[in-house]
Amino acid sequence: MKYVSELYPRPALATSESLAWRGVRLEHHLSAAMELPAHVHEQHLLLLYQSESPMLVRQQQGSQFHQELFRPGTLGLYPGGEYGAVSWNKPADTIHLFIDNEHLETMARQSLDLAYLKLPFRFQFDDALLGQLGRQLLQAVGTQHALSLLYIESMTNTLCYHLIEHYASYERRPAHVPRLAPSVLSRIDTYLEAHADALITVEIMASLANLSAFHFARLFKQTTGMSPYQYVIGWKIRLACQRLRADEATMADISDALGFATPAHFSAAFKRVMGVTPRAFQRGRA
Repeated sequence: MKYVSELYPRPALATSESLAWRGVRLEHHLSAAMELPAHVHEQHLLLLYQSESPMLVRQQQGSQFHQELFRPGTLGLYPGGEYGAVSWNKPADTIHLFIDNEHLETMARQSLDLAYLKLPFRFQFDDALLGQLGRQLLQAVGTQHALSLLYIESMTNTLCYHLIEHYASYERRPAHVPRLAPSVLSRIDTYLEAHADALITVEIMASLANLSAFHFARLFKQTTGMSPYQYVIGWKIRLACQRLRADEATMADISDALGFATPAHFSAAFKRVMGVTPRAFQRGRA
């Protein structure tokens, strides 16, 4: 596992390497003005500049050249990957926060229900909360009792969630919507065919699915996009259309065979679904 700070000529003044910090490693460095050669780091790197006076930082990143003045509190965010040479023109006081990508993705998946996560490259930016968390984590290096670890974990979690919420691009997982099984819908259709002339209630349909009427109605709407009443009426009107096309029965006979209270009730329901009356539909098909 390669850390960019391993290329520095001097070791870190402070590090959390030996501590039980999950997913985050901190290093505090004082380095002279220098140029760091091209390098690779696997972890995401959040860099906090603490130098008392502004310093000029330059970096060649592919075809892009970055040059900015970094002041106390300025941050840089560098996702894991390959980087070109970087240089600074004054002694630098920096806090390095290496964030494990797997740890970040686990938090995103388990706590935020995210399916995809990507941190952006930010050469220079300001964020008061991230700066404060970096300085507090530096102060916490060296404390090892249980309460300190809980405090540190709360800070590292806050830091990771803040990065995800305010800087990462991500996609949420599609919500799982419970649905009725195809076998249940088939059972309902079979019942409708056998009892076309009967009054079909939600309770009857729910019993075919072994569910309460309330739970069934909710799942049925999520599965078909229609309420049970709309589904039954639609099914009966489609059957009525077949019989009207075949011209095999009178309007009253079709109404009675499909369980409508009166021919007028049948005609009104037919017009709501088809946009025309049964007679107009039949004439149009003649």
